[in-house]
Amino acid sequence: MSVFTSLELVLDGYFGKVICEPNWKWSREHQPFNDYDFWYVWDGEGEVSLNRTHYHVRKGDCFLFRPGDLTSAKHNPERPLTVTYIHFNTKGAAFPLVSLPSFVHFDPSEFHEPYLDRFVHVRLSGTYGHAEEALMLLRLLLLMFERQAPGNQAQGDPAHRSMNRVMMDIASHIIQDPGRQHSICDLAKQAHLSPRYFSLKFKEIMGQTIESYIIQKRIERATYLLRLGMNVGEVSEALGYRSIYFFSRQFKKVTGTNPSEVRL
Repeated sequence: MSVFTSLELVLDGYFGKVICEPNWKWSREHQPFNDYDFWYVWDGEGEVSLNRTHYHVRKGDCFLFRPGDLTSAKHNPERPLTVTYIHFNTKGAAFPLVSLPSFVHFDPSEFHEPYLDRFVHVRLSGTYGHAEEALMLLRLLLLMFERQAPGNQAQGDPAHRSMNRVMMDIASHIIQDPGRQHSICDLAKQAHLSPRYFSLKFKEIMGQTIESYIIQKRIERATYLLRLGMNVGEVSEALGYRSIYFFSRQFKKVTGTNPSEVRL
């Protein structure tokens, strides 16, 4: 369980996304932070010193500055830093967030940046529920931050993790549109792989052949539609079966029951 799941977070008024001024810098080496600052780099290059550890920062780098941290920072005025900063405090624990890292480099596949933009937007908007939504977004961002810590990363080399993501994307594509007549050639092209290698890697990662996965997801969708009240013919047509009889045979082969027995 994440360390901050039951922790109460308290927002303050210091947040935003900004292109740092050409002569921007800060030095808190004699005046420690008195709150938390979630600090994400969108672009540019610079230097950060955090408790005497030095970092060359670039796009994707993210810090969680804590109360008591001694820090300094500067940037290259030719490549100014663009950053999002979110200040907050906590309640309910003597040493909250102590097990989280102070620094991570975000994997782009985390798709965290829209949440950073949304946090700033919703807080500026002041619309109904903005504070509650902002707190949920902050918790999500902290969870994503925690996930980037080395001990929480998926095992295996980067190439293997990249292939996992490709196959997960293909699987999501199939689930999203199970009635489509997905061809292995088309899916392999989407993955930028040969059909043979794609089929081998899909089975290795997903634990079943691409053909059986497509059928399984089509039958799972059929079961759901039947339970919504559609009849067998309507479901067969919706999922692209050439005949109701072929659909019924395949459904029974996969589930062990006739589709007419599932319909409520």
